[in-house]
Formats: sequence, structure tokens, C-alpha cells
Amino acid sequence: MLKWFLDYERFAHEKSFDMARHSSIGCGGVAQIAFCPQSVAELTALLDKLRADNIKYHVLGNMTNVLPPDKGTENAIIRMKNLNGIVIKDGAFVYAGVTAATLLRTAKHCGKSGAEFLNGVPCTLGGALFMNAGAGGKYISEIVENVLVYRAGRTALIPVTQCDYAYKHSVFMENGDVIIGGTLRLQDADEKNIEEREAYYAQRRAHLPKGRSMGCVFKNPECGTAGDFIERSGLKGLRVGGAVVSTAHANFIINENNASASDIRSLITIIKNAVFAQYGVKLEEEIRYLD
Repeated sequence: MLKWFLDYERFAHEKSFDMARHSSIGCGGVAQIAFCPQSVAELTALLDKLRADNIKYHVLGNMTNVLPPDKGTENAIIRMKNLNGIVIKDGAFVYAGVTAATLLRTAKHCGKSGAEFLNGVPCTLGGALFMNAGAGGKYISEIVENVLVYRAGRTALIPVTQCDYAYKHSVFMENGDVIIGGTLRLQDADEKNIEEREAYYAQRRAHLPKGRSMGCVFKNPECGTAGDFIERSGLKGLRVGGAVVSTAHANFIINENNASASDIRSLITIIKNAVFAQYGVKLEEEIRYLD
């Protein structure tokens, strides 16, 4: 164990955090410590101390679009799962640890609509705001009013106009802000209408592959879809170790048989090289690599 752990015992934490057990892809080594702040006050105090001590960290939600390293990490992990409150009035302030499923369930109970496109998306609100998550042609940026962040030792409320949202992109991917939560613009609707919208978006996701994955691995290039280029390159079903390109959707890599992160990285490299060699298209990952 690293010596600095002793100075952090007052923060809620878990030692020897098994990333393979918690990540959706089911691989990765052990992080020496994972913090689970119970409140915004605890989160900001933790971030202040980590910043003062110059200790690197990763902020994680459901770990559904990340690839942890096989060797584990000495960087601190901050899990946002306990920051999971929702306050619905005219809009909805949603904390970063709230899952899409919880958001939709609460919004429906309060007669609020607008986020149904997230139905079935295995994200937390923090992750969705970070990468501008979307489904069915809609994106979280379309319903965001502002985002509350920790920035350089203080909290700040960032209006959506300053979030630099674009396709699978936000300013938060560049500037190191830690997302605490965000205000969403929702509309009044009756339960039947909300359920119809949820069913519509659920149907649009029905074809997606089952099994352990990170969701779509690559962003869609401007000239088409990543899945189509991968399929046309003849890569469906390609295997490296325990990892395989899904035969149901070529932009998914499935951990079918105890794949390692190294297996998946190798498969990603093969895919990128093959698509570029055949079509001159440079695929870019939308997943995050942890170090």
C-alpha cells in the first residue's frame, strides 16, 4: 500500500478495488484505492486534498465505457455512485451518480418527459454529461441547462453554452473539471405518453448485442458508421484471445471468454489498421482508456 493512504482514511473508500468485477467489459486489474464520496462536501474536500498532494485520480460512474489496464493502477479511483440525488421542480437537478434508469423512473413519477432517449443506456448522469451521451439520434446536450463542476479548487455552475458540446465531446473531456451534477430541461407529460416514448427508444436498442462490452467502441466518422466500415472490412467474428468483434453489431467488442485488456487493445488496433488500409478512414475510440 502507498504511504499516502494513511492521510485519506477519513474519506469513504475501498482498498484493493477490483476493476474487472466492476467494469462492464469485465477485465482489468486492481486499483489500490477507490473513494466513494457520500456528499458533495466530502467530494470537494477529497478533490482539494488530492490536488494539494498532486495525486492523480480517475472519476468513474458505471464503468461502462472504460477499459481498465490489466496491471491495475496506482492512481486513485473516485466513484460517484453515492452522489445519486434528484431534485425535480421546473427542471431537474440530477447528481452525477444517478443512473439513466433512476432518472427516467423518477421523472415519470413526477410527470416529466424529455430524457426517454436514455432508456436502456447503461450510463450515469455524470458520464452522460462528460461525453455528451446520446441514443436514437438525440443527445444529452439537447436537454442540459447547466452543469455543476469542481474546477481548480472551487465549484462552478457552467451554462450549456460554455460546455462546448459536439458529437461525443464536451469541454469536460479537455479541461479536467469534475462533474458534480447538472440541470436538465424536462417538460410536463402524462404517464402514457412517457411510456410510449420509453418503449420507442427501447425498441431502437433491441438489436444491440448482449454480453460483456463497453458499448460502441468507436465514434462514427463523418462519412458513415463505424460498424458498417468494420463489417465491410470482414472483421465480424474476429477474435483475439477471449475478445471478439460482435457478429450482431461490428462496433461492439464482446468479452466472451475471460478476455484481458491486452486482448481488447490488440483487437482495437487490428480494426483501426484494417479499416484505414481498406477505406482510408481513421476510426477514433469513444471508449476511455484508464492508466
